[in-house]
Amino acid sequence: MKLLILFLLFTVSCSESSQRYISNNSIKLFDTSSEITITDLKNHVGFLASDELEGRASGTLGDEMAKDYIKKFFKDTSLPTERKVEIQEHYVPAERKWDLKPEDMTVKTYNIIATLPGNDPILKDEYVVIGGHYDGGAATAADLKKMLGGDKIYNNADDNASGTATVLELFEKYASSNTNKRTLVFILFGGEELGLLGSKYYVENPTIDLDKVQLMINLDMMGRLTDELLYVGGVTSGVGFKEQLDVHFNKTDMNIDAYSNTPHAEDRRYNRLFQRSDHYNFYKKGIPCIFFFTGIHDDYHMPSDEIDKLNFDGIQKIANLVDSIVVEFSSNNRLEFQEITE
Repeated sequence: MKLLILFLLFTVSCSESSQRYISNNSIKLFDTSSEITITDLKNHVGFLASDELEGRASGTLGDEMAKDYIKKFFKDTSLPTERKVEIQEHYVPAERKWDLKPEDMTVKTYNIIATLPGNDPILKDEYVVIGGHYDGGAATAADLKKMLGGDKIYNNADDNASGTATVLELFEKYASSNTNKRTLVFILFGGEELGLLGSKYYVENPTIDLDKVQLMINLDMMGRLTDELLYVGGVTSGVGFKEQLDVHFNKTDMNIDAYSNTPHAEDRRYNRLFQRSDHYNFYKKGIPCIFFFTGIHDDYHMPSDEIDKLNFDGIQKIANLVDSIVVEFSSNNRLEFQEITE
């Protein structure tokens, strides 16, 4: 297999606001593995969290570059396995607002979707969704005033280049094996940092029948595994779901905090954590969901969220756990949704 890296050309005029991005269709190829490897994870994050992408905020040059990279990878890795790659364009505000109005939706961003058809004659009409957001938060005016020179880039390596890289690696693995019974749908959302807007747009404009989704798995900030502590939310969003998940949790040496809505952490920043990422819009549609997360840290939403802080051994461990869960729930009996009451 080959990992595809776009050569990126830039033209810069006298005004930074008129900077344009040109892709010249040239690519650099280097060997990658169909398995989930640390090298491949580093390559993905290295591109997505590079200074050239300037944080991947919605509506920016970096947003376009990230979209092109993800789309190219979905289209060209693990050929000739059948897949369908779609781009949803949608509009979001340039910065987060609590009371959104139609006139606020002024900048374009994307949901990038890759679908791998299932092989079972019956189960192929049902779906497992694996997703995460690829956008990052931009520095606010207040942030810039605090920074010397006001030009520090928020590269958002953990939040959420880590989850994006893992979605890409899982896609490559399943496209290579092509053995999934249910259809697998991989979605990387734009606009999460502005209020879960990419996933909100998707569930309002789905490319599949949401009534036939078995499970939605969300990977958001999974790059800072410390003391082997992994938070997995939403484990009671299906009848008997936690008991099925425990089989997988017990096979790993990670310390898993399996919670419904709020983890068992004493830090108040974890309150109602389950409601604060893209899976929640699927949950509100009556779909069982789980959310993988390695915790809030001092670099959260800071310019210091850089690639050198990531635990790639930990990302690989989590990815392998997700892999085992996808294998089971893409082939086992249909989950029955239940509301989280805790």
